[in-house]
Amino acid sequence: MKNYIATHSFFSEKLKADCFEAIGSMSEGEIASSMTGERAICQMTWHDGGIGMEMVCWWKAESPDAIIDQLGDMNSFFTTESKELDQTIDFNAMRG
Repeated sequence: MKNYIATHSFFSEKLKADCFEAIGSMSEGEIASSMTGERAICQMTWHDGGIGMEMVCWWKAESPDAIIDQLGDMNSFFTTESKELDQTIDFNAMRG
């Protein structure tokens, strides 16, 4: 699988609130399970606690479409733009 950074842009303030409410009603296990599939696995998510209109996620996936497929019903809250980013610079290793 390849590395992708996905930017999820909420369609509206109401849908953003609905999304955070839905996520807040789930256990950690349910959240992790819903973001884990054979073709796409969310590695990490960053957000600002609902202040802005975007979340950013790091995915390991076969393709951007695999991320959309894994998100399923979550796609009703936001649009997703994914960029493949497989070139890395490990600054921690450089500090070694």
